Amino acid sequence: MLSDVLIELLPYSGSYRGGLSNHLPMTLQALAELGASDAELRLLAARRSHLEPLPDDGRDIGDTRGWLGDAQSEGAWRRRFAWERGRGDWARHWPLRLQLALAAPASASFHGVIRLAYALRGGVEPEIDAALAYALSHWRLLPLPGLASAPLGLGEVLRDWQAAPMTMPEDSRLILDDIEAALALPDVPERLPPGLLASAREQRRYARLLFHARHEFDALHLLTGWEAALSLARGHGMSEVPDSTALQMQAALLGIYICNGCPPLPRPGSMPLIDAGEIAAMARSQADDHSIKLALSCLRLAELEDDAGWLMLAAHTARHGWRGMVRA
Repeated sequence: MLSDVLIELLPYSGSYRGGLSNHLPMTLQALAELGASDAELRLLAARRSHLEPLPDDGRDIGDTRGWLGDAQSEGAWRRRFAWERGRGDWARHWPLRLQLALAAPASASFHGVIRLAYALRGGVEPEIDAALAYALSHWRLLPLPGLASAPLGLGEVLRDWQAAPMTMPEDSRLILDDIEAALALPDVPERLPPGLLASAREQRRYARLLFHARHEFDALHLLTGWEAALSLARGHGMSEVPDSTALQMQAALLGIYICNGCPPLPRPGSMPLIDAGEIAAMARSQADDHSIKLALSCLRLAELEDDAGWLMLAAHTARHGWRGMVRA
């Protein structure tokens, strides 16, 4: 059933309404991983009236130069991948394309890498191609503005910024636009050392603490983006994401930290651990896509990292939704 419903969704674009991501293929695969029935998948797949048809400008697929980061190239990328599969060439190009996707994990507000990770786990080739087309056509690197000379770690930088927060304008933008605007604030370069300030695992822990502190939408996407990037890396024989990925995710964490007002990051309290199967069942009953995806991401991170903190967040999300409140 998962294969059938994903193929039914192929006529639709990876985004709609000027940049919002098409979550439906990702949520279907998340529900399938959480043990959803065929009836549940079919019911969700029918909720597609908000989606928009995939545009295709008809460009020649013989030369892909200039396509990377060109949102208008999504349809052409899909045609190109179908052509490569027909010729038996797809796998030859895959390592470079995986490298590109991991090099810019915040592209499309993390949804490019998330959709690609889900699609690869689902194993439906046309959906893998659709996800890869979305990731490459919306590819975008974050700026890395660090200039400070003091050798600070990530925790020290966050505490310094908490003591003297930088403020954002009140404009409403897409998540990636907000991150870029935060990193472009004039005070950031002189208050941020260059390079990696923490390991990828430590960054994920700080990202989790930030989500606990604020339960904000952008921090949620940082967590699901981290799980997707790690899933892609582990699925292809790497023990950890490449340094280039970690550096981009560090920039995203710092930008989101500024957007959230540079809050203190208290450690969350403990809660009784429950069985992963119970968490999955509760998560399937959540009404919104983001709660389902966050619960799944935390379950997977609990397994990938052997860290009970992720299991606790998975349980809380499965019970109360990503906002952390009990539903009426």
